[in-house]
Amino acid sequence: MKQLKITTIAGLINQGGVLVGAATDLGAILDLHHNDKDKINEDLTNLIMAVGGHEQAKADLYDRRTALKTTASTTRTHLRKGRDVLKPFFGYTYSNLWTQLGYSNDSLEITDKPEDQQAMLQALRTYYTSHPTFEVPLLNLTAAHTDAVILALRAAQNAVAAQETAVETAMNIRDEKAAAMRTRVSMVVDELSQVLGPLDPRWLTFGLNMPGADETPDQVTGVKVTLIGPTAAAMKWNASARAQYYRVWMKVHGVEGDYVALGSPGDLDFTAENLPAGATIDIIVTAVNNGGESPVSDVITITTH
Repeated sequence: MKQLKITTIAGLINQGGVLVGAATDLGAILDLHHNDKDKINEDLTNLIMAVGGHEQAKADLYDRRTALKTTASTTRTHLRKGRDVLKPFFGYTYSNLWTQLGYSNDSLEITDKPEDQQAMLQALRTYYTSHPTFEVPLLNLTAAHTDAVILALRAAQNAVAAQETAVETAMNIRDEKAAAMRTRVSMVVDELSQVLGPLDPRWLTFGLNMPGADETPDQVTGVKVTLIGPTAAAMKWNASARAQYYRVWMKVHGVEGDYVALGSPGDLDFTAENLPAGATIDIIVTAVNNGGESPVSDVITITTH
């Protein structure tokens, strides 16, 4: 049986933990030199730390983007006050006079986009610098305060940009450590292949498939269940690839517990007798070989008399 390809970071971390435990218990017995518990644990720890670093970087980015939204809201308030104070002089609707303050598209609306706000702030500061008599210090509508708003907005933008870079860097580190962990898993498989037989159950201790085992059977399909008496049912299903035998399971509605086995036929049919009377019962079928058990079939529900 081929080893499963681990596609997720969480799967790698889980596999790494299993390998560390198995190497701790069996490393000395199997004389593992190249992939002992310390080497596996180092790669695992590096991966866990890298994942944590990436998650923290994303959380910091969220905080900085939230801070930028708050700063942009404050900026919008400043621009709105500046616009409203100037309306008696520039007009209450858009005209070409407003273009010197960064307004365009026949509108006096104020954007909430920081990059567009910067242009309007620059225009407002330039206007106050050229026309100081229009400054209103009591409302912080001055060239100096507008410059401070510009700097605060720019700082918030730069913080987001810097953290976006940090997130990308952290992701690259995480992916690098994940690649190292994948390599370590492959190295463990290679070393175990030299000391374990293909059907040695200790492969399973390492969370790995036994190389000599068959591939797990396909899911059983085409299950049909027919009542042939008040408490008896005949069942049949389609053949499952690689199946050596089958398991038939039942679960009675209203009764606590999981599915219980009814039988393990080698053929494609089975008769269940002495089922609970007057019960609603779910029936499933699985296929089995020395590589393991298939996913369960679709559920078939019957009601006995």
